[in-house]
Amino acid sequence: MYYTEQTEISKVVPLLEKCGLSMPTGVEYTAGIYTDNGDLAATGSLKGDMIQAVAVDPAHQGEDLMGKLLTHLIGVASERGLSSLHLFTKPDKAVQFQGLGLRLVASARPYAALLEWGTGGIEQYTDSLRHTAKQAESAFMAAHGGTVPAAVTALVMNCNPFTRGHRYLVEQASAASDIVYLLVVEEDKSLFSFRDRFEMVRRGVADLENVVVISGGRYAVSSLTFPSYFTREENLAKAHTAIDAEIFCRHIAPALGVKRRFLGTEPLSAVTAVYNETLKERLPRAGIEVTELDRLEKDGAPVSASRVRGLLGENLNRPSEEVLAELAKLLPETSLEYMKAEVFHD
Repeated sequence: MYYTEQTEISKVVPLLEKCGLSMPTGVEYTAGIYTDNGDLAATGSLKGDMIQAVAVDPAHQGEDLMGKLLTHLIGVASERGLSSLHLFTKPDKAVQFQGLGLRLVASARPYAALLEWGTGGIEQYTDSLRHTAKQAESAFMAAHGGTVPAAVTALVMNCNPFTRGHRYLVEQASAASDIVYLLVVEEDKSLFSFRDRFEMVRRGVADLENVVVISGGRYAVSSLTFPSYFTREENLAKAHTAIDAEIFCRHIAPALGVKRRFLGTEPLSAVTAVYNETLKERLPRAGIEVTELDRLEKDGAPVSASRVRGLLGENLNRPSEEVLAELAKLLPETSLEYMKAEVFHD
């Protein structure tokens, strides 16, 4: 057996197909293990911090090629400065990868399992959430004569940008809860940057004393856990949403003490509608109540971030007074003022 780096894709695809897989787009590195007579016996690829397209020819199962391949890919990733890696596989294959040193993050049968290797990861993220929860609980008890918070709620929002519709949903959660954790999607794959979205949310809910705004990190509606949210690939959404929901149930909710999650109805995005249905199916199994509220409407249509983006177009040049007037109907004053000061280009 011998390795080759940057293995020819034309040789990789047939092996992947034999193993029921397909070649993902955008891979940055592909390695192969060949037999002495030149047949491709195993292959695997890297894309950012993701291990992808890992396959071993059935004729060579039991030869520890998977372990050798993963060791090689981890070595390449380490040389590139990566300290952690992630891998999706079928749930029934997760134990095999765990035996090779990867840690299980979540398994969502029958769709997929997510594993990781390296430093940090889900444990570091949940440690930070527990620290945040401890601070929020202490503040609540100090303000309520030592009463322990009982109704702890979460929302997960992209807020691209933060609209009156988002504000309405947060208000309803705030009124029904002792503490609300609002997790803002951290990905920079939206018109507005994470920095701008986070700041608009923070300013937009500053008057709601029981709302705690935190980052969703890599584990709440991210390109790691839910890539179809950003690509709108409906055929993958069920699997991705299931993984995202299981991570919330297994890690995020316990770390924060969350027992309820608020959602807004989704009449405009098919992928987000699938997400809502998945959450309503899976969260109650973990003892987490799901409350879905109808979207706030303005002029007979739901107030949505997509309506705002439609008014702004594909750039963030300073809009006309006419457009600003329309934006004022959809955005809280805090968001609009922030955009005028920090976002719009002259």
